Amino acid sequence: RLKFDPSLIVNCDLTERGTIEAANQFLNHKRKPTAIVAFNDYVALFLIKYFKKLNVINDFDIVSYANLPIISYIDHSPVASVEQYPYLQGQKAANILLDLMNSPNSENQAFYNTIVESDLIVNEGKD
Repeated sequence: RLKFDPSLIVNCDLTERGTIEAANQFLNHKRKPTAIVAFNDYVALFLIKYFKKLNVINDFDIVSYANLPIISYIDHSPVASVEQYPYLQGQKAANILLDLMNSPNSENQAFYNTIVESDLIVNEGKD
């Protein structure tokens, strides 16, 4: 079991430049991480591009969110992406909005606990 280490949490502004700056923090970290969880598939693609340039691509496994179709065409393996089902998220959000609009005086307006299923999709890719 891994112990949580807050020094391994690195934020970026979701641009390629911001991703490179964040990647450099990982590369210079004393613990030398072997895996990265990226905010979304675009950030993962920026990481893969940068790590290839530095010839360290095989030192990291990357997991991201969105499961964009383009991920299946990348040439680094393994990469996993969390499928978040945006259509289902939108459908549930619209239902909550309709409920709120149809019961404006209800006390249930403060909080909705809604779970939208997701799946971890492992892409074998091409080496």
